[in-house]
Amino acid sequence: MNIPRTVLFLSVIVTLCCVSPANAQFGNFFRDLFRPLNNILRPVTNGFRGLFRGSNSNTINALRSNGKDPLFPADCGRDDDGKGKLCFGDPDLCRARTGMAGINQFGGRNYYMSWQDSSAKVKNTKWDWFNARNYCRKRCMDLVSFETQQEYDWVKGFIDGSVPYFWTSGRKCNFGGCDKPEFFPKLINGWFWSANQVKMPPTNGNQFHDWSHTGGAGRPQPDNREQAQQGGEEEACMAVLNNFYGDGIKWHDVACHHEKPIICEDVEGHLAFARQTFPNIRIP
Repeated sequence: MNIPRTVLFLSVIVTLCCVSPANAQFGNFFRDLFRPLNNILRPVTNGFRGLFRGSNSNTINALRSNGKDPLFPADCGRDDDGKGKLCFGDPDLCRARTGMAGINQFGGRNYYMSWQDSSAKVKNTKWDWFNARNYCRKRCMDLVSFETQQEYDWVKGFIDGSVPYFWTSGRKCNFGGCDKPEFFPKLINGWFWSANQVKMPPTNGNQFHDWSHTGGAGRPQPDNREQAQQGGEEEACMAVLNNFYGDGIKWHDVACHHEKPIICEDVEGHLAFARQTFPNIRIP
């Protein structure tokens, strides 16, 4: 087989230039001999390495550096007047979500704990409930829903003294379409998981739940204390509080404007929609 001398020469040069001086078998001889060529051919050798490594432009850090992962997306979310809309998944963020620091797996799904993020800015951010959902939804996730004791117990294993509370997708049905008899009384029968539209069992029943026996007013949760006793907003969103009232890790109803860290959970419907809408992008 005849190999053109130019190709053979360049192959040898590229190979030698890619050898780390620390691993060279012949001391500093080749390093010094080929240092001028190494400087000249560095763009070429870097190109070869980049070819085999592939592009990192779609990692979460690259997306953030390019301003493609805002904490509060401008194209959706809630404004200062309380108006807004839900976000749809961004294909690049949906693809990059599995590489985020703070991702953990349970039952074949990904869960993202915001306080475990590698970015100090992100890990220290708190969202109101609506914007929290949208931060999750941008990456084909939603706020966490607890439908089994096993899932809930697993999540509690990540809650230590540095995590005072976090949002869930739990929501009281207090808007249009919530006037059906099955939702009354609202404090007992009006709760559902907004991420998947699954109705939660009665808050005073024996089916799985973990509503606290106490709160700021010393009453069992949910109690709508902020509105009923303080004249504030309705406590229509559900958070998990970490021993806030000496009660351990428990569920509490909270007014939705309060700001907290978040746990996001994969939602198959969001993922399926993104995969169908963006078939040329591989979304795990």
